[in-house]
Amino acid sequence: MHELTEEWLEKTNESFSKSDVPPGQRPWLAWGKWAKFIDKPVAMNDEVVAKIFSWFEKNTKAGSQQIGPMYTGVYYYDSCFWPIFVPIVYGTVTINVLDSLKTVPENVAKRIWADHDKLKEYVSVWADCFDYAFGFDDLQKTGTRGQFAQDLLNSGGQQLNATVALLLEKTPNSKSMESARMSTELFLKTLLAAKAGMTEKEVKNKIGHNLEEALNACLAVDANSELRTILPNLKLFPGVEDRYKGTEKTPKELWRGYAVAQFVGTAVVRMLSGRDVRKTIKVDWTKKTT
Repeated sequence: MHELTEEWLEKTNESFSKSDVPPGQRPWLAWGKWAKFIDKPVAMNDEVVAKIFSWFEKNTKAGSQQIGPMYTGVYYYDSCFWPIFVPIVYGTVTINVLDSLKTVPENVAKRIWADHDKLKEYVSVWADCFDYAFGFDDLQKTGTRGQFAQDLLNSGGQQLNATVALLLEKTPNSKSMESARMSTELFLKTLLAAKAGMTEKEVKNKIGHNLEEALNACLAVDANSELRTILPNLKLFPGVEDRYKGTEKTPKELWRGYAVAQFVGTAVVRMLSGRDVRKTIKVDWTKKTT
């Protein structure tokens, strides 16, 4: 049985220091290194992970090791936008997807569980957020197919993060619809650059800001792509010129806009990274876990 020792932590930190690894990244890398060392997955709530972070908190720059989610998405329920926190995990672990709704009161969570349609909807959004978070991270490490595709991916990610932030304001901001639209456009163009080899000039001249043209071009690359399902929903997005109007949107409209953007971002990331957690999700109605 392996035991996490002070010596192992010191040597690990020394190697990170020599490699000029920023303090904030060291406990995360040490966590992964430990999992490889013992040759088994280590869950985020494992006691050894707490020890690793505690050690680096005491022995490196203070405050740089605070644990946050891998990604934050959104779920709309009971007229409210609730954050979905995707946890950071290493290896193969079991996750209760309802644990990602940390800010939802227990009685509200029970109502979601009791409503099979709403639970199914939530699990679908959670899976999109999960695959997006880890697939996006994979693509940051391995790259897509060319710098233009990578730049589009990064920009799409920034717009999606902006959409989430605007929805989670005290009063949901209607500007989130514009961010969701731009995120959708950028992710579709990411696929065209990565899979069809389209250049910046070709994207500008052939696609412009036309979402339907972008989607049709993506379907020409893969006619069986699940992206086909979003075609009827593209009309809910305002035109690019509407960004000057400041049009107000209802919460349900904002939710639909985000849901499309998240789905498109995830679909593209799945196609490029190969990640797809959906087949591994099981719902145990008796234990109320997924």
